[in-house]
Amino acid sequence: MRRSLETIVLIATVFLCVAAPAPALAAPEGTLTVAVATFGNERWLPHLYVGAEDVVLKPLWENLLSRDGKGNLIPLLAERWQVLDGGRTWRFHLRKAVRFHNGAELTAEDVKFTFTAIAKEGSANSLAPEFRLVKSMEVEGPYAIAIRFEKPFVTLGNRVTQGLFGSVAYIQSKKYIETTGEDGAERHPVGTGPWKFVEHVRGDRIVYEAVEGHWRAVPHFKRLVFLKVPEPATRMAMLRTGSADVIESGGEYVDELKKVGMRTLTMPNTVAIWVILGGQWPTRPSYDPKVPWALPDAERARKVRLALNLAVDKKALFQQVLGGVGAPVGTVNYYPTDPWISDALLKPIPYDPVRAKTLLAEAGYPSGFEVTMNLTAWPGRGFLPDVGEAVATYWEKIGLKVKRRPVDRAVFAADFRARSYAGVALAYAGPIIGPEPWELFYRISYSKAAVHLLTEHPKLDAFIERLGAEPNPTERARILRDEMGPWLYDYMPAVAIGATHSIAGVGPKVGDWPLIPGHMGVHNWEYVMRAR
Repeated sequence: MRRSLETIVLIATVFLCVAAPAPALAAPEGTLTVAVATFGNERWLPHLYVGAEDVVLKPLWENLLSRDGKGNLIPLLAERWQVLDGGRTWRFHLRKAVRFHNGAELTAEDVKFTFTAIAKEGSANSLAPEFRLVKSMEVEGPYAIAIRFEKPFVTLGNRVTQGLFGSVAYIQSKKYIETTGEDGAERHPVGTGPWKFVEHVRGDRIVYEAVEGHWRAVPHFKRLVFLKVPEPATRMAMLRTGSADVIESGGEYVDELKKVGMRTLTMPNTVAIWVILGGQWPTRPSYDPKVPWALPDAERARKVRLALNLAVDKKALFQQVLGGVGAPVGTVNYYPTDPWISDALLKPIPYDPVRAKTLLAEAGYPSGFEVTMNLTAWPGRGFLPDVGEAVATYWEKIGLKVKRRPVDRAVFAADFRARSYAGVALAYAGPIIGPEPWELFYRISYSKAAVHLLTEHPKLDAFIERLGAEPNPTERARILRDEMGPWLYDYMPAVAIGATHSIAGVGPKVGDWPLIPGHMGVHNWEYVMRAR
């Protein structure tokens, strides 16, 4: 196994050298303006950054590894790496002469500092529970570091990669943060990415400038500006008038974009949509035993969850709300193209409101119950309030009394960290932050997770821990297909909607743009070419 892994690393190194897009030859010029649905929870220091604002923060930073167009790990700040002792030790060899934006050279001390900050007590970083599994970090020279675990951690590479949405392990400058202080580093962050910081108004705009002479890629545009524009119609108007060059869009706007002569870029099967049923954490102080879908009586609670699933016509929802982009599936966080999917897991829970009413009566709610539906947009997922509204309407047809509550994600962030939304539902779309479903669950559906957006259950904990230590990818796929998937399908912790695509509308200023397959949301800004 060791030999094969080292061979993969060598191949990855060669791939990066021959297949990465070439740096721009001309000097950067012009401004690329991007309108996205939401941000507002952005923080710059590793222990303060929760996650999900990657789409607007990633231009500044780089990780140890990245991904190629086929999803394989390839070098980035680490030019090569080794996986030893069955996954208990990971050794990274850093690229030399990489500079932070203040001129300091990147070293292994910066890597150790960053990962220590992520793991420290009180860290808000969504990777904190995973980095707390680190037994030791040994700096083996200016450009080498060994990270050791008590148990095998066979997918650490997926936690330190640039090429997926939830890549929050950005490498920061130890000396800069210690010299400037955390407040200073928050006001003016420095990274190693192809874009350097210019301006930040939280929840409004972020401005970057191209780094000329960057080691990896010199951007084609001089400036990159992100604007928060919650209303889809406003983003569309900005694209048409030229006040935005790229916008986030939902599938329902694809035809309209084409009618006005705008290009669309589609990243297929990048988000799995489900409706969170908050409160399924029975060991927590915030657990409420009166929440219908989280009752201590497991049989009654499951009948409620099944009724809430049967009440929603997933196929109609995809057609009417998501523009027919994507497809329903039967459980959460599984995609139609996954190697661990099966016909049984693909089959959505049928639309059957009559049976849903019967199950509610059997569970003790013949007249329904009251529920709050948060309508919250997430970065890269501006369509979610519309999904939540549609589900609320379906639930009302089976007798539920649904209160709609628009909530900004930056405000709701404290709730999902504190697990303080028992009895609240909201539409959510899990991004691909690791190639395998359990890797997202480790962050959002695990008793030791930093945040909570699905359920906590001893069975799910056992699956996560077992998969995290299993070195054989074929065996992990079997467990996901034959054991964990069927368990999730039967337990039904949420209302599973299905898998959809990420879509961007692109204006006439934008030329070729090599996006990374599987990555949710717009990215790879340094490789966006100016139209000829």
